[in-house]
Amino acid sequence: MDGKTNPPVWLKPGALVKVQHWYGVVEDVAISQNRVMVFIKSPKGVVRAQRDAAEWLEYIEGQIVPAEPSAFEQEITLNVQRVQKMLDELNSFRALVQDQQ
Repeated sequence: MDGKTNPPVWLKPGALVKVQHWYGVVEDVAISQNRVMVFIKSPKGVVRAQRDAAEWLEYIEGQIVPAEPSAFEQEITLNVQRVQKMLDELNSFRALVQDQQ
């Protein structure tokens, strides 16, 4: 595998991956003569309210690797906690508004 135009067998839609310090799911893989691009949807993208919660990244061996399901689950739990904290803060604003009506 040269890493430029021949992706590893595991790199396909539905694969759980780790990209440096975050996790995602491969949505699509595009191969040209010069590079392999991977479309990855992530909990990070959901929390950051990215348009599609996904982004195209160039596949570079060692930077995108298969993820352990348990590690991905921990990432999801962490992001759920972040969203819950945001929701709690928004609801506290709502309570302030309702108290002033």
